[in-house]
Amino acid sequence: MSQAPQTPVPAVAIIGVGPRGLTVLERLVALAAKRFAGAAETALTIHLIDPYPPGAGIVWRTDQPESLLMNTTIAEQTVFPDSSCTFLGPDDVPTGPSMAEWYVADGGTEPLDSTFPSRSLYGRYLRDAYRRIRAGAPDFIEIVEHPTKAESVIDLPTMDLPQPVPEGSRATVPEQLVRCQNGTTIVASAVVLAVGHIPSAQPEERARLAAFAERNGGLYLPQGLPAETPVAEVAPGERVIVRGMGLNYFDLQTLFTHERGGRFVPETGGQLSYMPSGDEPRLTLGSRRGIPYRSKPICHEHPRRDWPLRFFTKDNIALLAGLDDLDGERKAGARFNDQVWPLILADLRLAYYHTLSQVRPEAFADDPGQLREAISEAVSRHLTRRTWQETHPQSAGDVATAGARTAATARAEASGAATARAEASATTTEEAARQGRVTREAFAWSEVEEALVPDPADRMSLHTLLNPLEGELFTSREPGEQGSLHEWMLDFLRTDLRSSLAGPTGSPEKALFTVLWQSRLLLKELIVAGHIDRVSIDMEILGWFEGFVSGICDGPPPQRIAELIALAEAGIVSFIGPDMRIEENQAALDATAADAGTVSAAKAYATGAEEVSGANADAPVNGAQAPRPEIFTVTSAQAAGEITGSVVIDAASPTNSVSRAADVLLYGMLERGQLTAARLTLDDGREKFLNGLALTPRPYRTIDVEGNVHPRRFALSIQLSSKQWGLAIAANPGTDAATLNDSHAAAEAILDLL
Repeated sequence: MSQAPQTPVPAVAIIGVGPRGLTVLERLVALAAKRFAGAAETALTIHLIDPYPPGAGIVWRTDQPESLLMNTTIAEQTVFPDSSCTFLGPDDVPTGPSMAEWYVADGGTEPLDSTFPSRSLYGRYLRDAYRRIRAGAPDFIEIVEHPTKAESVIDLPTMDLPQPVPEGSRATVPEQLVRCQNGTTIVASAVVLAVGHIPSAQPEERARLAAFAERNGGLYLPQGLPAETPVAEVAPGERVIVRGMGLNYFDLQTLFTHERGGRFVPETGGQLSYMPSGDEPRLTLGSRRGIPYRSKPICHEHPRRDWPLRFFTKDNIALLAGLDDLDGERKAGARFNDQVWPLILADLRLAYYHTLSQVRPEAFADDPGQLREAISEAVSRHLTRRTWQETHPQSAGDVATAGARTAATARAEASGAATARAEASATTTEEAARQGRVTREAFAWSEVEEALVPDPADRMSLHTLLNPLEGELFTSREPGEQGSLHEWMLDFLRTDLRSSLAGPTGSPEKALFTVLWQSRLLLKELIVAGHIDRVSIDMEILGWFEGFVSGICDGPPPQRIAELIALAEAGIVSFIGPDMRIEENQAALDATAADAGTVSAAKAYATGAEEVSGANADAPVNGAQAPRPEIFTVTSAQAAGEITGSVVIDAASPTNSVSRAADVLLYGMLERGQLTAARLTLDDGREKFLNGLALTPRPYRTIDVEGNVHPRRFALSIQLSSKQWGLAIAANPGTDAATLNDSHAAAEAILDLL
């Protein structure tokens, strides 16, 4: 008797096994263990495709220097669902520990809520999590590692089986073929793209800098992961122009100093001094704003704590939308600038002035409680009168209101939201942009604030907090000189460090951190749930609010600012100023060209020899490497003079736009139309391409260029940016984390297909 045909064991391919891919694996194993319980043979094969070790991936490699730190604390990471996760049933138990639990069990003693761990420590947690998941998988789940890159994913034709399907055989499913760099081919019933950070094509200006450096003997290092940047190519003493003062810069700062033998010596009051090794380059720092992000007010004395939001709440968003709550099918469709931002701003003002009243009560001319009353009254008016019709005047037929909203006022609102006085005259726009507003109904706010807080230096100014260099002009960059940018920067950094060490309860400015941190978490939740208008997300939240929050919340730990101060005092670091401009140093190019017998500065540097005619053409000069010429010039319109350098490093974070994808896999899938960038229809009918992929709602199936949904292909990680905002590294424990919900939904959808 002939046997019934058997289809292959269902297989899932996870491409990219960093933290996001790891959480998909954990959910697949946990759910499949229950679904296939008691299976006598392999019921599911899970293929893991990543050239780097599963869990840690490239970003969290365990072999990177211990001095490179995370920008979040030990207490803020987990891979495993916990009791807060709503998708867990009453009988489900966590399959593994959070990073904090793992760290303590492993003998760690540092405070969990105020310690920024090394990246390699997080990588070890992720590697251990992977081993736990693998060890806990039942025998009928096979996990196969492929230490290589996926290069393409294609659909295979469906194989027809006799109908009805004979007993004992599995129903056939459409399959996908994954081709890998090492020649491996994998046939999978479902594919999960969790590729995270991918190579990106260089914008034209950066490509020009790279080509110029290569032609003329300089060095240009593009955007990338600092641990992967070839910093060894930078010689001691070379002048390095660094563009970008964010988190990547502070990693590079560590690699050029601590990792080259320099030592930071503790001083009093949280300050440090620096003992050079002599192997450091000279770092010259600049960026668009000219300052680093504000440091986090998180230290051993002041660990991060949640801050209860009084005004920006789900209940108030529902009230603005005319909904009983946000749990039903109807979505709030809230506009950020007009409806949400006034609530956040009210919470910011409340926290700022409450803290100011505690640490500097003499700043108030009268009872500070009057400010609290003014804020509460303004919010009350906002909630009863800031209706959908006001926010969408054309839809409501309110043409007069629409005409009053001039383009200038709209721009002012988008850069920080304007005060009530901005309505009266376009001439007040500049002042309005500095103030921020509670609502248009709060006409008396400025008057109340000015009367109660007479000194403008004591008042909350979000604009000044984010752009303190605006309007400043410097006649010098040199230490010790009057009107020097160097001295201004040191004073700014010392003030920010003192504020961070004082914590949110000891500094009004740092009290804003806790409000914005909680506001961002709630806003992410509202966006995922579909309660924020899509155009508003792109034009307003991404247009200005994201950068505003990052400037206050996404800075380094206080330790890094203390190190920067020490390096500036030691002469290792100098400052360029805002809106830096990099150009060719024609004087250096002319000098190089005029050097008789020199064929190319690049060849001279590479060989360590001067190019001369005759028999000695290849002889080294004193056996030493020739210095690179200082072919770059950098200037700022707000600081006199110019600085020359031989090396340029782009320290800004790499772009994550899928349209600029330069890796073989995503680029190829986009070129073939298997994937496409998400598009947004703006209020005026124009379409705009977004940075993320076009995807369905959760579980995030991919959509091709023709608009067809692929039922068996899913995308998570950074490429979700068209559906989410501010993607986290991984999940925060105790928060019913969206990242874990994403992975659970994808795993459920995959298993339902098999």
